[in-house]
Amino acid sequence: MGNVDESHGVVFQTGREMPAMREVAMRIGNLRLHAWGVFSNVYRGTLLSPLPEREIAIKKTWPDTADRNFEMIFLTGISRAPHKNIVQMMYAYAKNYGDRVCESFVFEFLPDTLGSVIKSTALDDIDIKLYSWQLFNGLRYLQAHFVVHRDVKPMNILVDHEKGILKIGDFGSAKILKKGFPSTSYQVTRFYRSPELLLRSSDYSWMVDVWSAGCCIGEMMNRRVLFPGRNEKHQLKLIITCLGIPNKEDQMKMKTSKRIKEDARLVPTGLRGAIPQANVESISFLAQILKYRPRERLHGSKLLRHPFFYALFKGGARRSNGVAITDIISRIDFITAMKDEHEKGRQFAEMVMKNEIKFAWPAIEVKESKEQKEVKENSTQMPERQEILVDGRK
Repeated sequence: MGNVDESHGVVFQTGREMPAMREVAMRIGNLRLHAWGVFSNVYRGTLLSPLPEREIAIKKTWPDTADRNFEMIFLTGISRAPHKNIVQMMYAYAKNYGDRVCESFVFEFLPDTLGSVIKSTALDDIDIKLYSWQLFNGLRYLQAHFVVHRDVKPMNILVDHEKGILKIGDFGSAKILKKGFPSTSYQVTRFYRSPELLLRSSDYSWMVDVWSAGCCIGEMMNRRVLFPGRNEKHQLKLIITCLGIPNKEDQMKMKTSKRIKEDARLVPTGLRGAIPQANVESISFLAQILKYRPRERLHGSKLLRHPFFYALFKGGARRSNGVAITDIISRIDFITAMKDEHEKGRQFAEMVMKNEIKFAWPAIEVKESKEQKEVKENSTQMPERQEILVDGRK
């Protein structure tokens, strides 16, 4: 992890600031293991410099090749403007170990996920609207850049609940949509999978993300999963029980390869049956999102200026903890959300499809200064005298 000042537990690391790729010197304190997996480990720490001081997460990987997948290209922010509701890489660095390279990527640390917040907290109307607006604002940005996420769910939505901030994360299933090219239907975690995917459509759009986000809103209202199917067949049954059987025209609009026979005997419960405690305004809003016909699902700028959100933009609106809504969603944020960004987004998508966006650097070796001559280099492990903490526990 670079050079370590063992007397203060501070790591000195040279890296690249993203997306400009400028070289920068970092000082990182209080590093500890936060999470681990087969292909990567995640450390948490405090970025002491460059300022401002803030909590960060560092994802460390050992790639087998120098090839970059779409997730990595997208997160660097190269060739696109950043967005406050999308996770973005802050810094990156690498180090050679013989013929292997350890790559490290630094992100802002958000302490919660929407899933953990739903489990631990009964969200009030303002917070449900606040998180819903930010979620769909992030999706609006992705759609303008022809990106389909394909795994929108509460656990992939990062949150700082104290501050009321939300960012969409985990782009491992994301891709650029290209007209005329089929996509696999076996995408999206089952509870949040849209009807067209359940019916094996391979010609779908980013409206699959809109459906998933609608399920997330329903989960915030319900405090439990809206459609908790045991398998794909049961998942579709729960949706049909709620919304009714999609008619022939619905199924044509979904471009499905499987067909469902209509049954006049089935009387759907409606969303009221699925979320009995929700008010009329909430049910009406959600019903405009969870529609069978993908193109009719409420989304984009039209959704973001829907009356459902008026309470957020009243003068002096605050969360229950006293934080002003304008500290989270500014007037500039709202104005930007009303703009058409498809032209810029199209340019980004075309560059990705043509493989014109490059992200590579020579592995960076840290040079010890005179002040650091007593420092011991330890690039992939924690300092030997510093006990590793996992989620704050030894």
